[in-house]
Formats: sequence, structure tokens, C-alpha cells
Amino acid sequence: MTASTPSDGAVSGDGSSGRGFSAGSVPPRVWVALVLVVITIVFMVQNRDSTEIQVLFFSLVAPLWATLAVAVGVGVLIGLLLRPSERRRRKAARRG
Repeated sequence: MTASTPSDGAVSGDGSSGRGFSAGSVPPRVWVALVLVVITIVFMVQNRDSTEIQVLFFSLVAPLWATLAVAVGVGVLIGLLLRPSERRRRKAARRG
């Protein structure tokens, strides 16, 4: 009795399906994420200058990119806190 061996092609179960890498095999959301990462890196490099920030009685010096990133983060947080809850959305959908 002789044991069967795979042919010269891909070994069974090794994860290769014979297809090579192509740009079309990458989902669009990955491309968008990569573009946003590149834009973010360029933004950070171009805005390295320090700036003085005054909040109430405090004053601090930080890089401009960090200041803007914190401002965007606070804006996103406010938006998440002020959006209607799922319960209110369901209630409104039943009425309408």
C-alpha cells in the first residue's frame, strides 16, 4: 500500500488558493483607512509647532496637531452623548 502524496501544487490546508495578491482583492474600506492614515501622518508632520491653549484658568503648551485631535475627540464624544437612544428611536418609529 502506498500513501498518496499531494502533487507539486499547493499543499492541502496551507491557505493558498492559487490566487495572487491584487489590489482588487482588498476591500474598499481598507483603502479608505490607508488613505486616512496617510493624511493623518502628513497632517501631524505639518502641524508640529507648539501652541498655547487656555482653558478656563489653565494655560498649557502643546503641539497644534494634538490640540486639534483633542478638539475633534471632544466633538465626537459630545455627538455620541447627544444622539437619540435606541429606545427613543423605536418609540418614534412606532408613532410614525
